[in-house]
Amino acid sequence: MENKYITPMFPYPSGSGLHIGHFYNYAIIDSYCNYWRYKGNEVFQPFGYDSFGLPAENYAKQVGRDPKDVTYENIDRFREQMSKMNTQYKEELITSDESYQKWTQWIFTKLKEHGLAYKKDGEVNWCTSCETVLAREQVKNECCDRCSTPVETKSMNQWYFKITDYKDRLIKNLDIIDYPKPTINAQRKWLENLHDWCVSRQRSWGCPIPIEGETDTLDTFVDSSFYFIRYCDPNNENELCSEEKYKQVDVYVGGNEHACMHLIYARFINMFLYDIGVVSEEEPFKKVIHQGMILKDGDKMSKSKGNVINPDDYDSDELKFYLMFIGHYFDGGSWSDQNISGIKRFINRFKEWMSREGEDVIDIEQFKSKVFSYTESFKFNKVVSEFMILVNNNRTKNITPEIKKEIINIIKIYIPGINI
Repeated sequence: MENKYITPMFPYPSGSGLHIGHFYNYAIIDSYCNYWRYKGNEVFQPFGYDSFGLPAENYAKQVGRDPKDVTYENIDRFREQMSKMNTQYKEELITSDESYQKWTQWIFTKLKEHGLAYKKDGEVNWCTSCETVLAREQVKNECCDRCSTPVETKSMNQWYFKITDYKDRLIKNLDIIDYPKPTINAQRKWLENLHDWCVSRQRSWGCPIPIEGETDTLDTFVDSSFYFIRYCDPNNENELCSEEKYKQVDVYVGGNEHACMHLIYARFINMFLYDIGVVSEEEPFKKVIHQGMILKDGDKMSKSKGNVINPDDYDSDELKFYLMFIGHYFDGGSWSDQNISGIKRFINRFKEWMSREGEDVIDIEQFKSKVFSYTESFKFNKVVSEFMILVNNNRTKNITPEIKKEIINIIKIYIPGINI
């Protein structure tokens, strides 16, 4: 038995609340955590909010409100939805809280002390719509990757992190880290063209750069580059994380769109903290996986297309089991109202079977072996299939209370709210 640290990438608390992609990530990984608890392991399953950023500030400008008020209202909405998801995540931090900003600024100061944060004049990418500098990596096809506005070039005096000093180590460790192969390849390509990281942002809703007279804030990728470390010791006022509480993340889960910027920035900051003795592991994550995407009618869901699925409209257990069934967790799949109705019918059949009791004995050891093997390899679609096969093969039997209890305990790993 061992302690496990499993966490998804934390969300930005947008005004539209949790979407089906969030649910796909958080609810299914909660079942993965439940599995390890069932096996006797202690699981650390933290959660938080990546709360600074342009969307809240731009919206607040439009409606004449304070972005802080808007953001914390959004967080309350997320909390309400997370509670309905019936998971065991424990909220540990919000990046815009003063208690967290303190450590974002501390990291900046330490980087500066070690000659890895510096200010210089130079040509930068400027988004006229977002009214801020963009890192090179935030420009796609000469446009801002947030709002698609064509980017202009300006000469400005900006702060940079000297990530290029870590280039060779970042490349070398690609041979040993357990990341998806496409992400390894993307990082290798991104690191054959690495530039120092421009971290100045001309916005108010961000962590202030801790230099007297400085009015810029830090890129929000700085906030998210170490939160998984702070998760381990969020109430420590004297240290970022004590040696006793630090643990490397065992499984880190998020979308493949973060393959380069976030995951490379996190690796860089973690390496620096390792070098100055704050953490005991050079790499932040033992294993990284990417969940697939849920499509609607073959398209990515978006408000503009009118094809968004709201998780609030469904029973959380039915939704969770359906999303497991939709495809391999790494592949995702296409939403179908007809198929989720089929899952609802199956759960009702399962409940009816479990409502009966008798003296029939069935061997569930092979069932358990398959289900647990599929869980460890993230084949949750196969987990649901095995439950369906079990019910179809034994539905006419009235099983003993002992076997029934064991089956119910197993299904509660995956849909803990089921009421039998």
